[in-house]
Amino acid sequence: MKLRSTILASAGALALATFATGAAQAEGDFSGVLGADYAHLDANGGSGNSWGINGSGAFGFGMSNLVGEVDGAYRNESGGGLNADDWNIDGSVFWRAAQGRLGAVVGYSSTHVSALGTVHATNYGGFGEWYLGNVTLGAKAGGFSGSGHSDGDYLGAALSLYAMPDLAFRGSYDYAHVQHAGNENDWTIQGEWLVSEQTPVSVFAGYENSHLSGLSSLNIWFVGIKLYTNSNGSTTLVDRQRNGAATWGTEFGGTRF
Repeated sequence: MKLRSTILASAGALALATFATGAAQAEGDFSGVLGADYAHLDANGGSGNSWGINGSGAFGFGMSNLVGEVDGAYRNESGGGLNADDWNIDGSVFWRAAQGRLGAVVGYSSTHVSALGTVHATNYGGFGEWYLGNVTLGAKAGGFSGSGHSDGDYLGAALSLYAMPDLAFRGSYDYAHVQHAGNENDWTIQGEWLVSEQTPVSVFAGYENSHLSGLSSLNIWFVGIKLYTNSNGSTTLVDRQRNGAATWGTEFGGTRF
């Protein structure tokens, strides 16, 4: 779910950066993530390609561990003679503590498929994460309202295991139901390694299986890179993910970021 054009993507990223920078200067408690990925898609002997970019910025309100966040992303997918441009923007507010975080999110997304047209959707819901030693458990649920009476609901769950402070493995499940249309089930497994705590760049790779009612499964292999930013200097991957921007739970669809 991502962006109508590269120009609009750039404009959204600029707005996000301006907003986040202002909040960071005001509160001194800013953390962000910039990411990019490439994926190869296979289904029924056909294949395609996908690439995407995203950005998240979280900032403290200076009161009771309350945090606000803005996320934006763009993805292009091509294959089988079709080309799709997807984009989304989400805003969330969550409570952050040593044991986890709990929040609410609202978002907007648009998908344009060549020769087929454009679909818009607004989503709303909640998410939570709980920290149990070197394991993080996540859950999310909500609903969405789309063009053409494509309303529905979604839910998801994730489990992250930190094999080392800078190495994480995550398995996740995402489900979406569209009224009078069918269901989508996505299973994802991926690993991420923070290359350097001083220059906080990480690399990640994984596999996703996506199945829509009445269609064959789609197999997706992906690789990507992330850049983490925060205001407290060098730190580990587990600290950046638990105390920084929420990189899982704020989108109602599956995510490879």
